[in-house]
Amino acid sequence: MTDRQWHDLTAGDIERVRHSFDHVWAVSRQTVDLFYERLFEIAPEFRPLFPADMNEQKQKFISTLAVIVGSLNNVDLVFPMVDTLAKHHVDYGVQPAYYPAVGEALLWSLERGLGPRWTPEVAASWTKAYAALSSRMIETAYG
Repeated sequence: MTDRQWHDLTAGDIERVRHSFDHVWAVSRQTVDLFYERLFEIAPEFRPLFPADMNEQKQKFISTLAVIVGSLNNVDLVFPMVDTLAKHHVDYGVQPAYYPAVGEALLWSLERGLGPRWTPEVAASWTKAYAALSSRMIETAYG
């Protein structure tokens, strides 16, 4: 993550992301289904990057997201984790230009998963967190 983006992510942002994710976790199966449905709707060209049977992929996605969210306040844990994830994404064929669509699908699915808990403050915190993490991944993977 760039220093500026990481420093823009406040303790309050991290707390909002973590607290809201606790609520998402209760409906994680539906939220992750919505995420992939939305992703393939807005970027159908991404579908071939994924296996035909998405069950394992969906479990990996939500589990990884949970670990990242739980580690947002500890750069010693989260940076190596997202750096490894970024390098794996290169191997899967992910390009830097793909990250905005993934972010859009993620925020869209979180909004639906959280319902009235998706406040402007929560939306802003998730947006900042995704921007910081995706920037770190792009920098790591593509220099």
